[in-house]
Amino acid sequence: MNRFPLLRRLLQLMAVAATIVLVFKTVVHGWQHQLTQRLRRSITEEDHIACVASGEQLARLRPLELVEARQLAHCRRILSSDYWVTGEHQKALDLLERLVSSPQMVAADQVQLSEWVRQRRDRAVEHYRRGELSTAVALLQELSDRQEPQRDTLIESLRIRWNLNQQLHEQAKRLRAEERWWEAFDAVNRLDHPWWRARAKPLQDEIVTATQALTRQGVDRDGHNGRARHNVPLDELDRRVRLHSTRSMNHWHAYVQACHELGGVVVDYGPESVCRR
Repeated sequence: MNRFPLLRRLLQLMAVAATIVLVFKTVVHGWQHQLTQRLRRSITEEDHIACVASGEQLARLRPLELVEARQLAHCRRILSSDYWVTGEHQKALDLLERLVSSPQMVAADQVQLSEWVRQRRDRAVEHYRRGELSTAVALLQELSDRQEPQRDTLIESLRIRWNLNQQLHEQAKRLRAEERWWEAFDAVNRLDHPWWRARAKPLQDEIVTATQALTRQGVDRDGHNGRARHNVPLDELDRRVRLHSTRSMNHWHAYVQACHELGGVVVDYGPESVCRR
């Protein structure tokens, strides 16, 4: 009978653990050997996709030798360019970013990354100007913080400008419906987004036509709220309106008569009328 069962059990566990570690090391070593061979073969065959895949996997298992690191950098550089040419822009950006983050980066790599990011940003802005806000935002969101440090700020500024133009368009339509033409004129002319300005063109034409008609009638705009102003003495106008109202005239007829007596004419201006000479 074994007098030391615990010790025996411990030795058995240690033997099992040592076996597992040995097997694991053997597997890892074998996998490293396969990846090394794949990397060399991909270089010979100019298979840049396999080169990047095997090189990056190998780098996660052990430090690359200098020649291997240079081979990986070469493959990343060529493959990222291939991706960009074929329109796989985000793949190209991500791959080139990994190259720029490595010791094998050269100045030209950083310049190329900056140029591609600029082109992606310009493309997003182009979609935005065409009225495709969601597409523009999606393009910018794909960029990493390293690729575009001001990404979130840029996206927010695009959204703010879009929402402002949308609100101005709705405001101009509402003011048009209320026939508050000068205020509508101000709102529609504050639109500064190409897509919203094109969308509002029929509305703008209608508003401009209405304000031109008011101008021909001699109706000026009020600099504060866009409403037309009387140019007869208001105190005298009010006194005469009250006087005629006491003579059994309704308020409108009293207003017209009082305006006429002061040498003015009643000019319709949207929902209100004014007395002008």
